[in-house]
Amino acid sequence: MSKNKESEKRKFYDDETNPSKNMRAVIINVDDLGLSGAVNEAVIHLAELRRICASSYMVGGVITDGDIRKLSELNIDIGLHLDLTGVFRSSLQGSLKSLILASYLRQLNTEQVTNIIKQQLDAFEDKFGHAPVFIDGHQHIHQLPVIRYCLANELNRRYGGNNAQTDISARITTPLINDFKSWVIYVLGGYAWRKLCEHHHMSTNDYFGGVYDFNANSLKLALLWEKWLIKAPRTTGLSSMFAKIPTSIHTNLSTTLIMCHPAVPDNSWQDEIKVARETEYTWLMSHEFSELIQRKDVKLVNWSNNIAIN
Repeated sequence: MSKNKESEKRKFYDDETNPSKNMRAVIINVDDLGLSGAVNEAVIHLAELRRICASSYMVGGVITDGDIRKLSELNIDIGLHLDLTGVFRSSLQGSLKSLILASYLRQLNTEQVTNIIKQQLDAFEDKFGHAPVFIDGHQHIHQLPVIRYCLANELNRRYGGNNAQTDISARITTPLINDFKSWVIYVLGGYAWRKLCEHHHMSTNDYFGGVYDFNANSLKLALLWEKWLIKAPRTTGLSSMFAKIPTSIHTNLSTTLIMCHPAVPDNSWQDEIKVARETEYTWLMSHEFSELIQRKDVKLVNWSNNIAIN
């Protein structure tokens, strides 16, 4: 082996295995905050252990003022989980299938959609006392035709400026791994939503993971998370020592968002994916999960100001 090739190989090995640099910037987000007390409790427990960075709130749900204070103290970003198919009551509330069909047939009334978006943003601001840090959607409805344009325009009206950075971030669904369900989600408006975010100067994640069929035991979840974290790209110069990500590498930061849906075991409520939620909670709370994110050189980061939380 030539000296140059040997040097390049050594540099690659050092960069891949040295936990002090070239780490993976990951936002772990709990969807469905507010859906139940079991979900809210899971978010707080995971936040206390520094296993998550963010959670998206459904304004049709419930959360106590005490829980809100606790999440603020724990530096967890809270975003709006835009909801047209879940617990928020509106004139458009219905199944995901019917909403997809109506959006692609352009049967949705833009004024009606905009009013519902305004109601949910107003309710979020009233509950938390500030704007959402980021926006995403229950069952990814935020990226569907008609809805995405109404959403982007309202976000820009409220939080944007004259060609300036819009003061809110947004989830995009560019697949982290090449699997069927991830691509189905992305095909249903993902590319158009990403371009719309760019047009309105909204900061976004780069890749999106956490997609599976909600049918997994702890062993399968461990394998899925290992696959997602291995695929999460590294950022050159991102060190485990940084408490705040330096401006010098911020422009090169490659951020992966991984969604999850945990809930503490609780027999007082029911949900279509309740078993999966409780399995996820057990896995995310485990020592094995903590070891995995350390072994894969994961740097958990917030949406807001790209502050490292671990």
